[in-house]
Amino acid sequence: MPNPYSHIDLGYLESITDGSYDLIKELINIFIEQIPEFKEGFDEGLSSKDWSKIAAVAHKAKSSVMSMGMEELGNKDLKNLELIAKLLKMESLENDSEEAIQIQKSFDSYPDDRRQWLLDNKNENSIKELIKRFNETCDAAVIELQEVIEN
Repeated sequence: MPNPYSHIDLGYLESITDGSYDLIKELINIFIEQIPEFKEGFDEGLSSKDWSKIAAVAHKAKSSVMSMGMEELGNKDLKNLELIAKLLKMESLENDSEEAIQIQKSFDSYPDDRRQWLLDNKNENSIKELIKRFNETCDAAVIELQEVIEN
């Protein structure tokens, strides 16, 4: 059956719960409760330019949105947000610090075009845009998820 929703895909939840509607509902409710926490974390990180906090929230949010079938938001937007925040964080670190070395190793493992995109978008405006997209997508997804719960 085709997915009737434009922001969510509950195929993963259905597979890990063996189609248990009660369990799916419970997992959806947990996700909906997490959204304000993620948004608050992004807002706090942005207002204080705490790139580590933004990277950590993006990392945590990624698995949550992926469980709701929001592939592009998780695999693309949140991953990019996490990486850009880490690169901005790296600018404040000593080059030979363990954290800077780990971030650089991770960055170096990406293909050239991806590294260039990250460098071109390593700025606060890109972070704001990715957070805005996260907020808008999650708001729309919550409407769809509430529809699932009510049916």
